Amino acid sequence: MQPNTLLDAILDEAGISHAGLAAHVNQAGKSRGLALRYEHTAVSRWLKGQRPRGQVPDLICEVLAARLQRPVTLDDIGLGVPGVPAAPAGSATCTLSGFVERATALWRSDEQQRPHLLGAPAVTGTPAVMPVWEWENRPRTSTSPAADATPSARPTSR
Repeated sequence: MQPNTLLDAILDEAGISHAGLAAHVNQAGKSRGLALRYEHTAVSRWLKGQRPRGQVPDLICEVLAARLQRPVTLDDIGLGVPGVPAAPAGSATCTLSGFVERATALWRSDEQQRPHLLGAPAVTGTPAVMPVWEWENRPRTSTSPAADATPSARPTSR
């Protein structure tokens, strides 16, 4: 299973917790005559890639659409039907503007959750480059040619 990053991003955008989404889904199900008993653990499983059964994906869209005051589709929350194209060619979600809108929504949700990062100074100069340099230039391990030499070829210190 692959994590459902779209659902995670839209939950951040909506400002709703896992428990909150579960409670709202239960309530929306009740209005349709369903007896649902979801908790935050179910939402965690959905975020890990598990697909909810029955009408629940539609209920999630309904809850999030009401919260965000805009339409939310199954494709928006990463629960579209596998093997079926996400949207027909030329639709808003397949165009560059659709991509920009999704990226902007992700950025805004990030900004809302961590406003303290906006004022943080950028890391520049040597402190920014050193981790990459150290990663690319790792110290030699014990498998160096000197370690592979036979014991008779090594100098002794007797």
